Amino acid sequence: MSADQPRPVPWDGHGLPPQAQLRMERAARSKVAGSLLSAPEAAALAAVGFSPVGEVMGCIVQHAGWAGYGCGYAYGWNASRTVSSGSATSWAGLTPYVKAVYEGWHTALRRLVQEATALGADGVVGIRLSETHLGGSNREFLALGTAVRTDAATATRPFTTDLSGSDVSKLLHAGWVPTGIAIGIAAGVRHDDYGVRNQTSTWGNTQVDGYTDLVNTVRHDARDQFERRAREHGGETVMVSSMKLRVWENEPSDNHRDHYAEALFIGTTATSFHRGAVAPTRSLSILPLDRTRETAS
Repeated sequence: MSADQPRPVPWDGHGLPPQAQLRMERAARSKVAGSLLSAPEAAALAAVGFSPVGEVMGCIVQHAGWAGYGCGYAYGWNASRTVSSGSATSWAGLTPYVKAVYEGWHTALRRLVQEATALGADGVVGIRLSETHLGGSNREFLALGTAVRTDAATATRPFTTDLSGSDVSKLLHAGWVPTGIAIGIAAGVRHDDYGVRNQTSTWGNTQVDGYTDLVNTVRHDARDQFERRAREHGGETVMVSSMKLRVWENEPSDNHRDHYAEALFIGTTATSFHRGAVAPTRSLSILPLDRTRETAS
């Protein structure tokens, strides 16, 4: 190790990883602010008083396993039933898995916000969320965005949004401010009972009732979680940016097959800061999210 190379710092898994801390220290000393913004995005944000202060990232490698992974037939007296993480009688094998996935996304976003706070940012725009499977039940959750700052009085915690810089500018001109990213997740399992096997083996075209129920139930539960977390951000409205569904099958034993589904909703919550009939033409009476600190445009 060279004399000018930083020595490794022991890390207990909490807060920012040592390499992230070193990156923030370099960014604070640098006279050049990194950005993931396109030229039109940067110009749009400059028009409403925001300037980039650096790229920020949050990531975690999470082991998200299934507790009790097995045949869906065993979880209820009625085999023709979808058991979801949002069910009143939730199967224990799904709930820990969904909690682990939530923790992965939330940790990535929390570390991104910690980096933005270290740079003195008022918000992070254009956040890109990605999930990479690393083999087995291990996966990386990654949040990457551009931290921005304004000279106006702001809330103490940076806002987060997956909207582009151009869309954030339009939102502000319309009298709305982003408050955070909301995520809703649900997973479900359904045993391939006699009805499912009969419908999937026919030569004709027919609805597969069991699979239809599975995907509808999981999407419904994920949407409920999405809306609940949007309210936790103080949002009056939420703009859905991504709806994903993953379906796979498992054969825990001979002649027993289950189908699983996992739904994911992602979007930006926003609240209005202008109550009049005409939206403001100047932006920077915007960012205080405390109603008592709002100023007239």
